Amino acid sequence: MTEMKPLPEAEIYERGLGYWPYRDSLQTVLNYALKAPEGCQVLDIMCGTGYLLGEIGKARPDLSLMGVDIDERYVEFGRKRYAPIEFHQGDVRYWCAVPRDGLDMVLCTGALHHVPYEDQGVAIANIARMLKPDGVAVISDCYVDDYTNEEERCLAAAKLGYEYLKYTIEAGAPDEVLGWTVDILMNDVLRHEYKPSFKKRLPLLERHFRVTTKQLWPHRRPNGYGDYVHICVPR
Repeated sequence: MTEMKPLPEAEIYERGLGYWPYRDSLQTVLNYALKAPEGCQVLDIMCGTGYLLGEIGKARPDLSLMGVDIDERYVEFGRKRYAPIEFHQGDVRYWCAVPRDGLDMVLCTGALHHVPYEDQGVAIANIARMLKPDGVAVISDCYVDDYTNEEERCLAAAKLGYEYLKYTIEAGAPDEVLGWTVDILMNDVLRHEYKPSFKKRLPLLERHFRVTTKQLWPHRRPNGYGDYVHICVPR
C-alpha cells in the first residue's frame, strides 16, 4: 500500500497558507476571533504551526491564547516563533486540559479531515466539552462533493485536489508549495486523509451545536466541494 505523504516542514506549511484557497477561510476565522470580548480564553486545537494564534496575538494581546497540535515539529516551531503563546502537544480526540468552567472560544481550522472518519464525531464532541455553556467554537474545513460509495469518494477527492492545485498554480505558488499540494491530492484519493462531504460533516456538528455555516471557496456551489466555516454555539 502506498504510504501517506507526511505533512510538510513548518516553513513550507506556512508558505502555503498564502497560496491555497484555505487562506480565505483562515482570514474569516481570524476576523471572528479578533472580535472576542476582552480577556477571553481562546484555544486553537489542531493549531498546526501556530500561525493563526500568532496573527490573533499581534492584534489582541489582551486575549489568553493557547495552541494544541499532535505534530511535535509544529508545536516546537510555534513555541519558538510565537512566544509567549502557550503550545502543547495533544490529540483533538482526547486532549482536554482546560479550566474547569471551560473556554470562551475554541478554534479548529482546516484540520478535522486529518482525523479518521470514524473518529471525527469523537473529536467534535471533545471540542464541545471544552467550551463554556455560552462559549463558541469556530470550525473550518475543506469538503469533497457528496458520495455514496468508495469509488465516488475517490472521484470526489480527485476533483477537489485538481481544483485546489489549479487555484494554487494560478496564485503563483513556488515549487515546494505546489509539490505539497500534489501530495494533498494523493493523500485524499488514497484515504490517508479523511475529507468528508459537507452533508456528512454537518450532522456531526449539529449533535452538539447550533451551527451557522458560510462557504468561502468556491463561490456559487452550495453544499458542494470547497472550504467552509462553521460558527458553533453549544446546545
